[in-house]
Amino acid sequence: MKRLVVGILGGILLSACASGSGTGPSAAAPKAGGTLKIAIESELRTLDPLKSSQRVERQVFYNMYESLVSIDQTLTIKPGLATAWTYTDPTTLTFTLRQGVKFHDGTAFAADVVKFNIDRILTAASSPRKSELASVQSVEVKDPATVVFHLKRPDAALLAQLVDRAGMMLSPDAISKGGADFGRNPLGAGTGPFMFVEWKRDDHLTLKKNPTYWKAGLPYLDGVIYRPITDPNSVLAALRTGDIDVAATNSIASKDIASVQKDSSLVYQATPGLGFEGFEVNSHKGIFADPAKRKAVALALDRAQIIQNVSFGVNIISHGPIPPASWAVDPSEKIYDAADLDKAKAMATGFSFGLKTPNTADSIQEATLIKDQLSKAGITVNIQTEEFGQILNEAEAHTFDAALVGWSGRIDPDGNMYGWFHTGGGFNDGQYSNPQVDALLERARAESDQAKRKDLYDQAQRTLVEDVAYVFIDHNPSQEITSSKVHNFTLIADSIDRFREVWKG
Repeated sequence: MKRLVVGILGGILLSACASGSGTGPSAAAPKAGGTLKIAIESELRTLDPLKSSQRVERQVFYNMYESLVSIDQTLTIKPGLATAWTYTDPTTLTFTLRQGVKFHDGTAFAADVVKFNIDRILTAASSPRKSELASVQSVEVKDPATVVFHLKRPDAALLAQLVDRAGMMLSPDAISKGGADFGRNPLGAGTGPFMFVEWKRDDHLTLKKNPTYWKAGLPYLDGVIYRPITDPNSVLAALRTGDIDVAATNSIASKDIASVQKDSSLVYQATPGLGFEGFEVNSHKGIFADPAKRKAVALALDRAQIIQNVSFGVNIISHGPIPPASWAVDPSEKIYDAADLDKAKAMATGFSFGLKTPNTADSIQEATLIKDQLSKAGITVNIQTEEFGQILNEAEAHTFDAALVGWSGRIDPDGNMYGWFHTGGGFNDGQYSNPQVDALLERARAESDQAKRKDLYDQAQRTLVEDVAYVFIDHNPSQEITSSKVHNFTLIADSIDRFREVWKG
């Protein structure tokens, strides 16, 4: 949903499973042509990475835009629009840029474009990207192929941030021509394998092949069409009839995964994910400004029951924002591991709150279980079902009590913590603020020793979980369902679909 410096940062241990055939690396020769049709679980709000806060937007971005650096299936940072990078000292990061790259509008990618894009983030009135690049003081153009990032302080997480939206490079000309409408009509803005064609809200978003893509011979597909389909039954039916080829993470109800795995016309893949699920709480104002009420909710939840009933045991209990596969996880940390109704009632009882809930089957089922469980502690939950984008609008305006909104995760633990729980962080919709947590997260960013970083994250996670800055419930895997006619699709733990090398047969 919503919302390594090489040699310094470690990877995340991965294991993957797949059923069916037809995807993954293929021994057959790729075939050019065809259009891939993808179901996404909600409508997008913007096509501008500067303003984006939804995972479904990233699904489109990664096929239309490109970042300075990228990741492979092992989550190792690899070249992207930058071919090399080096720290000449802890606060000076120099990138060598890929030559001969053109934007879809025909303009050239060069160092001045990098400066433009980073400056656009740094000078924005507001953007989730600002906290991601908080360490950047300025960007210097050395020559057309070389750009230097000057930092305010060391930042061990910076390269990991530049993999995603903070590092995506857009055409300055396209942004200028798009004006106020750019986020809805970003014609010519990317360098990626596919180019923007049109966006018909609540119906489809179409991309077409970039005929002058810098990577010779790619992409194989003629185009990609995204369709927002909120009903998982409709998604599964469309997969089986061939009306869609790919169901992105969260598009299929967990109850249907077993039948999908038995269907020879479909391929199911899963790997441990990077994010967390639960609900954010408005800890700044309203009912949850009272820490006792937040703690009562956390104590009253039976997470194991939620997992068994909603994800059919696929997910695992969450004890904080850092997923179990991360090098930074503390396996001994089990705060709020099991429901304790007596402690919950002793903390606070007899209050009610509204829970913003996405209008998807799994989300509604989860909210209903939460409502039932909390009622046993004398807490009343008013389920408020809305379109996911509207929930984000209200969360960002801080006009909510609680919202069933999770996080798809990032390759560095900083990406799961700083933006969400640092004062003023780009995703801190609940306006949680704790000077102790702020200091720990700032020190962790500046620390190059992984063991010391882990200790800082342990302390920060323990504090914010005890504070109930967010009500953590579970960690879900990265999952994908594709038609058996889809080849060369590689599942990565970040739950983002990359179609550059995919083909249909």
